[in-house]
Amino acid sequence: MQTLTHFEVFGRRRRVLNLEHSLENQENAVQLANDMLASGEFVAIKVSRETRDPETGEFTSSIIRKEGDFSAPAPKRPNPGVSAPPTCKAAADLYGPQARVKIAEFLEGWLGRKSVTAFELLHRMDLVDSLRNAGSEFQHAIQKFAVPEALSRGSNVHEVIRSLHPLIDQAASRLRAATKGQQFPLVTPSDFAAACEALVEQDERLFLLAGAVAADLGLAETWSGKLDRLLALAEAAPKAGAGRDLALHVLAQPLGEMLNSAQVMNDVLGEDLDLGARLAATAQLIAPAAIAVVAQMDPTAAALIPPPTRPAARIGKLLADSRMGVLRGLVGKRILAEIASQKRLRPADAAQEVEIARALATTLTVAADKQMTSEAVREAFIARSAALVGSEFVSAYLKTPRPAMAEALALTRLLESVVGGAHKRQAVRWLLSSVTSLRFETEIHSPGLPAAERLAQLAGLYRRVARTGKDAAGVEPLLMLLGELGGKIEAEAKLIANLHRGYTPPVQKLQVLIRMAAGETAPPGPAADRAKREANRVMNQPETTEELSREPKVLHQIQTLMRALDKAA
Repeated sequence: MQTLTHFEVFGRRRRVLNLEHSLENQENAVQLANDMLASGEFVAIKVSRETRDPETGEFTSSIIRKEGDFSAPAPKRPNPGVSAPPTCKAAADLYGPQARVKIAEFLEGWLGRKSVTAFELLHRMDLVDSLRNAGSEFQHAIQKFAVPEALSRGSNVHEVIRSLHPLIDQAASRLRAATKGQQFPLVTPSDFAAACEALVEQDERLFLLAGAVAADLGLAETWSGKLDRLLALAEAAPKAGAGRDLALHVLAQPLGEMLNSAQVMNDVLGEDLDLGARLAATAQLIAPAAIAVVAQMDPTAAALIPPPTRPAARIGKLLADSRMGVLRGLVGKRILAEIASQKRLRPADAAQEVEIARALATTLTVAADKQMTSEAVREAFIARSAALVGSEFVSAYLKTPRPAMAEALALTRLLESVVGGAHKRQAVRWLLSSVTSLRFETEIHSPGLPAAERLAQLAGLYRRVARTGKDAAGVEPLLMLLGELGGKIEAEAKLIANLHRGYTPPVQKLQVLIRMAAGETAPPGPAADRAKREANRVMNQPETTEELSREPKVLHQIQTLMRALDKAA
C-alpha cells in the first residue's frame, strides 16, 4: 500500500487559525504561505506535512514552516452536541463553484496527471470510475477534505466521511444513469447553438449541457487541445437570449479552472515570461481596451507588454461578454494577489519593473468594476509599493552607474510610481539622500554644463517632485533644498546681473525673467525671487512701457503673467 503525503497551509487572520489550503507539492505550499503573510491579510501562517499510514489510515503531522503572531487566544470550542451545518447537504452541492474549487485542490495531483478539470470529473462517468478505482488516492482526497470540514463543524473526521460517501454515491448514480440513458447531447461547434436552444426549457439544462461539453473536452488529450475545443464552442454559442446565457454559464466553469492552471496559462500567454510580463499579458484577457490605451499613451509601457497570442485574444474576446463578469473578477483578483506579493516583477531589470508596475496600475484602475474594485486595486499596489521602496530593490534600481542628476530623476520616477503615504515618504527619503550627497552637489556646481542648463534641470526636478509628492511627509525640506541649490547656481553665474548689464531688448529680457520667476527655468526659491524683483523693475522702465505699447498682445500676455506671479506670492 502507498504512503500518501500532502501539505496543509494554515492562516490566522485575527483570533482563529484556519486551514486555508491543502496541496500535494511542498514548494507550492510554502510559497503560498509566504504570499499569504506578505499580503497583510494574515498575522500568522503555518505549513504542516501530513503523512498517512496506509495500514492504520492515521495521519502523522510535522510543521515545516511557521511564522507570525500566534499569541492570540485560541477560539472557543463549540458547545457539546452543537454542530455547524455541513458544507454539502445534497449531491447537487458537489457541482457548486466552492465544491469544484475544493475538488480541484484536493485532487490536484490526480487531475494534473489525467490533464482534466474538476468540471470534467463531475460530468464524465469514465473519470469517476477511474478515480474510485484509484483506491487509496480517492480515500486520501476525502480524508483531506474531512479534516478541515470536521474542525469547522465541531464534529469528527469519521462522521464527516460517513456523511460524504452517500452524497458521492448519489452523484455517481445520477451521472451513470444520464450516461447510460444517453441524455447528454453530442455537441460540435456546428450544432452547439441549436443544442443550447433545445435545452433552455429543460429542468436539468445545466447538468445536461455540462455533460455534453465535458464529453467534447474529453476528445482532446492536451490542455491546449481542450482550450481550443472550449473556445470553439464559445464562439459557436447562440448570439443572444437565454441560449447564450446557458452556454456561457456552463462554459465559464471549465474555462475558469483552466485559467487557474499554471500549465494552461503557459500555453495561453507564452513561455519564458517573467512575472511582470505574465501579469500584463493576463491583464489583456480582462482589460484589452485599457491595455491598448496605456500602450498608446506610454511608448515605454507598450514595449514591455507582450503582444497577445491567438488563444489569449480569443479568451479576451469571450471574457468581454457581460455574462463573464464573475470570471473576469476572479482573474483580476489573482492578478492583484500576485501584485501584492513580494515577488519581483522583473528580476533582471529594476527600472523596467517600475515601468511595468505603473502600466499595470493604470490598466487595472481603468478596468476596476464591482468584481475587482478600485479599492482592491489600490490596496494591491500599496503592498507592491512597499517592495519598490525597500532597500534591496532600490539598490538594484540604482545599480547601473549614472550622473547624479540622472539618479535623482530615476528616484523621482520611483516616487511617482508608488502609492500610500508611508511609501511616498520613504521614496522622498531616498531622493533626499541622493540630492544631499557630495556627488550631487559637486556635479550640480560643475562648470562642465552651462549654469542656465543646470538651473533648468533643477527646475524640472522641482516641478516633478512638487507634483507627485506634494502630500508626502518630508517633501518640503527637499523642495527647499532644491530652491537653495538653484539660488547658489544663479548667484555664482550671475545670470540675472549679466542679463541686466547686457544689451537685450526690454521685452525679451522681461520674458526671460518671468519664466525664471515662474519656476520654469529656475526652481522656486532665491533665484526665482530675484528674478521676480528684477522683472518688476524692468516692467516699470519707460523703455519697456514704450516697447509694449507697440505690441498690445504681448502687453496683455505679460500683464497676465505678472498678475499670476503676484497671486502665487
